[in-house]
This record gives sequence, C-alpha cells and structure tokens, in this order.
Amino acid sequence: MNTAPDKAIDAALDEAIEESFPASDPPSQTQPVTATPTQPQVPLRDTGMTGDELHVYRVIEPRKASQPFSGPGADRGGRWTSPGTQGVYASLTPGAAMLEYLVHLEGDTPSELLLAQATVPVPSVLAQVDLPSDWKQRPYRDAVREIGDKWSKAQQSLALRVPSAVCEGECNVLINPDHPDFAKLRLEHLSPMKIDPRLRI
Repeated sequence: MNTAPDKAIDAALDEAIEESFPASDPPSQTQPVTATPTQPQVPLRDTGMTGDELHVYRVIEPRKASQPFSGPGADRGGRWTSPGTQGVYASLTPGAAMLEYLVHLEGDTPSELLLAQATVPVPSVLAQVDLPSDWKQRPYRDAVREIGDKWSKAQQSLALRVPSAVCEGECNVLINPDHPDFAKLRLEHLSPMKIDPRLRI
C-alpha cells in the first residue's frame, strides 16, 4: 500500500515524465522540413581557410567598370538576399564567376565583358556552415533570403561565403558594400574577357 509520501513522489515522477515528451508526435522523416533563418555562421578561418586574403571574381559589363563590387544594382537581391538588401555576389574562381554570369544572363551574350578580380581580408569573411534543406530551390526561398538579409543589415562582416547552387563544390561570396570594412576590398585586375558561344544552350 502506498503511503502519502510515496504518492507524492509518484505524482512528481509522473509529472516529470509527462513534461519530457512533446505535446504531439514528432514529424515523420518523409514530411517536409521547414527551413529556419537562424543558421549559424563562423569565421572563415574556422573552416580551415589559410592565408590572409581571399580572391573574389565577378564577370561584369564595361558600364560597371568604375564600381565592379558595388554601385547600382548592389541591392537587386538573389538567392541569399531580398531585393532592397545590399549584397553583391562574387565567386572564388574565374570559372565559377563565368557560370554565375551565364546562368543569370537574359538575352544574347554581350560582345564585351570584363573579369573583375579583388581581394578581401580573410578576417572580414564569415562562412555559412549550416544550410536550410531547401537552399538550392527555385523560386528563391524567403527563409534563405532572410539569412542574408539579417547578415547584411546587421553588418556582421564585409563578406559571407555561401555555396554555389550552379556548380557543386564551388562557393560564392556575398559582399556588403555598405559595410565599414568595404574599403579593405582591394581591386586587383579588370581584364577583358569573351565567353565562348558554345557555352550558351
């Protein structure tokens, strides 16, 4: 027979066990997972990056030569940022920059293009290490854009490294031209380039 103290202990245990279970069953693995905009970012050095500078590249039209990593259109938005948010998309290799240019190109390939190369101090770069499950999806997802929007508006760093959805294994770099460290971005080269027409399909 349970005494009064035993009943009190049992009741406390029952309450503790009940609180340890969720109010409803967890979603099955086949149900879609909602992406969250609270994905962590870490300093680029924490990802194994060595060296003091990061080389970044953009393919641009000559009219943008005076401001290849800023200027009009810097807030047009993309996969990681909403329209109206400052964020210039660059790549870590010339080839990736060319692919990114082509995949967003509308109409014929311009006859004149430039490859802009710049360096960014590694301490001024964060890396997006955890990704929403639908970050590659189109149309661009609001939760994914919210990651870049918060990063840009809070001026968390000059640049944010993100993966490329165009080419597996490549990365892009989102640059905030409004960041106080933007003056640390150093333009190295503006080189004429032509894109082989066979690359267009």
